[in-house]
Amino acid sequence: RNKTLANPIYIVPDILEEIFLRFPSKPILKFKTVSKQWRTILESKMFVARRMNVKQNRKILAAHNCSCGYKPSLLLESQFEGDEEIIYMHFDATRPMLSCNGLLCFREPDCITVLNPSTGQNLRFPSGQEPVSSRFRNRSDMVMGFGRDRVTGSYKVVKVFVESMFGDCDVHDVESGEWKKLRRPHYVTRLGRQSVCVNGSIYWLFSVSAPDTLVTRETKIVNLENRLAIAKITVYGVECILEICSMNAEEEIWSNTYAINLAGVPESKWSMFTPLAVSNQGNLVLYNDRKSLFKYYPQTYELRCLSSDSCVHVISPYLENLAPLRSKSAHHPGYLDADCFRKGSHSGS
Repeated sequence: RNKTLANPIYIVPDILEEIFLRFPSKPILKFKTVSKQWRTILESKMFVARRMNVKQNRKILAAHNCSCGYKPSLLLESQFEGDEEIIYMHFDATRPMLSCNGLLCFREPDCITVLNPSTGQNLRFPSGQEPVSSRFRNRSDMVMGFGRDRVTGSYKVVKVFVESMFGDCDVHDVESGEWKKLRRPHYVTRLGRQSVCVNGSIYWLFSVSAPDTLVTRETKIVNLENRLAIAKITVYGVECILEICSMNAEEEIWSNTYAINLAGVPESKWSMFTPLAVSNQGNLVLYNDRKSLFKYYPQTYELRCLSSDSCVHVISPYLENLAPLRSKSAHHPGYLDADCFRKGSHSGS
């Protein structure tokens, strides 16, 4: 009997994968240390993709506006604003941040960092060469994009020097660790500071084929439910309307998705709103540049303020992504590091 109990129970990998899919992320991260077989299953591209396709509770990632020097870290407790769960991150919220599939990308003085808040991995690499001409050394000439190649599945960082006479466009493959220089199309003369990745393509505001009446400096471009969308405030007499249009990528047809009356929102004419996500109940979550979080209820046309905190900046929808951050150039002399940040116990304020 003792001999029988000592024999391990063998479970075929396909069944193990089905079991793992039903666990939240914290146990899965611990399961990786059980055996090489389990780690192989949990870090496979197929499992990571299936895990992301599992319907998750909608969450929002927000950062405290602090510059205390701590490494980026998730705070221990989340918070509910209405029925929206907000995951807080210890990070300088004034720094531009790009997001794609739960991964974050931001520029530091001498490098670019890609991090995964779900796994705690933090990958840093040199920012690559920049134009040698003194005319283009100002970083304001450079815009960035971050997204996932739908063909190879690799995450990539794009740098475009818009004002450069050489048409510089540099692409970094996070997995291979290599920079590749491409020629920017000659007809692209401006892009806008903000970029977004939708279905494997990176878009900038002034590079999309949207109606001219919708594209201004105040227009916001976003990924809304895996569709390219733009948002603009239009003033009609005393009324202030937030217009949101989305595009069918296959047919490149724009359609009016929302028209939200901002009556009752203080100083709405001078505040821009950014669509964030559609909740599980079909309501629209959005925020403005005054750090206020709102929810719009299409059935009743009600716009409700969920929170207003000048020390908090909304970053993106939060998606648990268990993809390991690895690079073939991690041990190259020019490569900086790949480490883990710990989930912080500090307040972040």
